[in-house]
Amino acid sequence: MAQDTVRYGSHPDQYIDVTRPDGDARWTAVLVHGGYWRSKYKADLMEPMAEALASSGVAAWNVEYRRPDEHGWAATTSDLADALVAVETELPVVVIGHSAGGQLALRVAADASTPPALAVSLAGVIDLEKAHELRLGDGAVENALGHPWSADNSDDVASSPRHRLPLRVPQVIACGHDDDPHLLAISRDYARAAGEAGDEIVEVTAPGDHFDIIAPQHRLWAQVLATIEHRIAG
Repeated sequence: MAQDTVRYGSHPDQYIDVTRPDGDARWTAVLVHGGYWRSKYKADLMEPMAEALASSGVAAWNVEYRRPDEHGWAATTSDLADALVAVETELPVVVIGHSAGGQLALRVAADASTPPALAVSLAGVIDLEKAHELRLGDGAVENALGHPWSADNSDDVASSPRHRLPLRVPQVIACGHDDDPHLLAISRDYARAAGEAGDEIVEVTAPGDHFDIIAPQHRLWAQVLATIEHRIAG
């Protein structure tokens, strides 16, 4: 494997750690970490996945970004957009986000002028209205946005994948049976609604918890990866 870092801005958190396979890559994964949009959680959450993907012949671009608790929601949104533009590849691009990163992954995929081949939510917080109502992550949505989520705020609506369907990007929506029941319900509701809206959706559910889904050795992640490979190959 070969590793290097690509910067897409001048701030210390505006970088992408790139892990490439020894041979030719088959596709490119853009990884977006979670942590309820809080600065104490960093891109190292996705490092084991990046290394495992590179070992299997996938180029992994692990994105760090400015989190909204310190820099504001607009900074986070623009960082993801700039990071996706900075990914240099002619291969199919799959944007994969975990937890709060699932929301960011689906939003950046929907906003992109050149959409990725596939967007993947792993236990994603992909309905901001419901997550706000449930106060998931001790009020993480309000903390990230800087105000309570509102259907009257156009950016709040644009930030919630559930509220802007169809995204017009093929998606894999995955969550473990042993995850927070609220996150599992959000994923299931989203997959149903996205399919009804006309998006191409594959739903993956299997035994496993919130971190099993990003653990390379766990069968839950293995099932997600097999689904991605099948979609890319098809």
